[in-house]
Amino acid sequence: MASKDPVYFIDTFCYTFNPKQDPFHLRFKLFPFQKRLVRDIVTAIRNGEDLFIDKTREMGVTYTIISVLIWFWLFEPASNFLIGSRKEDYVDNRRGGTTGNKEESLFGKIDYILSRLPTYLLPKDFIKDRHFTFMSLVNPELGNAISGESSNPNFSRGGRQRAVFLDEFAFWEEGAAVWGATADTTNCRIIATTPGNRPSKAKRLRFGKDGEKIKIITLNYQLDPRKTRKWLDEQRDRRSTEDFDREIMVNWETSITGRVYPEIESAAYGDFPFLVNQQLYCSWDFGLDGTSIVFLQQNPANGKWRVVDSYEKTDQPIQFFFPLFGYPMDSKFQYTDDDLKAINMISQYPKAIHFGDPDVKKRSFVAQTSTRNELAKVKIFVQSQSKNDFEYRRDITKIQLAKGIEINASDRNDNFFEAIKAARYPQREETSQATTPINKPIHDWTSHARTALEYFFINIELYSGVDEGRPSWADRASDLARGAMRSVTSRSSVMRRR
Repeated sequence: MASKDPVYFIDTFCYTFNPKQDPFHLRFKLFPFQKRLVRDIVTAIRNGEDLFIDKTREMGVTYTIISVLIWFWLFEPASNFLIGSRKEDYVDNRRGGTTGNKEESLFGKIDYILSRLPTYLLPKDFIKDRHFTFMSLVNPELGNAISGESSNPNFSRGGRQRAVFLDEFAFWEEGAAVWGATADTTNCRIIATTPGNRPSKAKRLRFGKDGEKIKIITLNYQLDPRKTRKWLDEQRDRRSTEDFDREIMVNWETSITGRVYPEIESAAYGDFPFLVNQQLYCSWDFGLDGTSIVFLQQNPANGKWRVVDSYEKTDQPIQFFFPLFGYPMDSKFQYTDDDLKAINMISQYPKAIHFGDPDVKKRSFVAQTSTRNELAKVKIFVQSQSKNDFEYRRDITKIQLAKGIEINASDRNDNFFEAIKAARYPQREETSQATTPINKPIHDWTSHARTALEYFFINIELYSGVDEGRPSWADRASDLARGAMRSVTSRSSVMRRR
């Protein structure tokens, strides 16, 4: 019976673990929605179809998927699977790690279920110490294997799998690269995730933004008989509005309180391509944790600023970005498929006037030199003015956004647009006694895109009329800001600098 029916197998032999209640060890008695999910997963694996499970928190979905994969591993030949999560500890933490209980990892769950199965269900000649190692489970009788891997641009490359399971995919840093790599690895990719709090490949898949075919299963809290009205009220009381909407109500488009730039909602988002014979501007925000670049032009037909393109990368030195401007790629850097697409597009743009942070003079990430000096080696000279406090940047940016801007629809600009929309101030607890105003936004994934746009708007009036320039203009920014504009604006042509 167990070999013929995965529902019977799970109901009869599998356990789940929940440290938040007593008893902690529970027979895995499937709810009706979980039984339907089991059938959907089995069908997807056998038919070679992609499956997106859009879920609220604590629905037992990961345990359900893992149990189905174990069932295939036990009873059906040619059942090789790859399972992954965003961090190695979430894939397999049985050797130790930072995630706490070993059952929190995917292989920890496999270990938990497998160790409670009767021995007569285990494969012939199965020896746990030999066949169940770090991120690997082998069936010596049928030759099946379940392997693990954490998020990376080359996830799954070089292997062939009956199915690939991507856990909490909305939170993977390399989601787009992983999704592309897995297309050649398997015909069946199973995603299980709660809505993420930032742009992701998962969100694009969920709403069909890239035209890819995938079956969507949404599991709302109402399907789980444990989640009563009392439970819902408790969750609402202990979570922020955004967290409740996202984690409990499965809302991918939550409203954000305390937004820095609500004016961005007036932006036109659509087909606004590069304008031939119009000056291109490039605005940077340099950071040790990430660098963001936005490319803009002014539409002569209506005077509005247009975001033509954008690009952001985390944890890379400034030299990583040089190929965007036509310089050869350095073999010491690893570029994803998405990076290569960006390089192919952006490197074809004409020379731009560059704006950015006055901190461009500071030491760059990794290299023992300044970012400005490194950029100067490839003839990129960043113009910046010394008046640079956030309130000043914010006020000017709000004025410009209120006039309306145009954003060219693309994957990269979609991420940029989402970042500007999601930038927000921190919220105080209701019990806080603080009286000073909150005047700085949260530093998170939105910060670099937001700041790059701010640098553009505070510099464009100052530098847009500059004539044939020299690298020294960047050094003279403070002089310009103190009133030397007369000597600048009298010049007629526009400075063109990389």
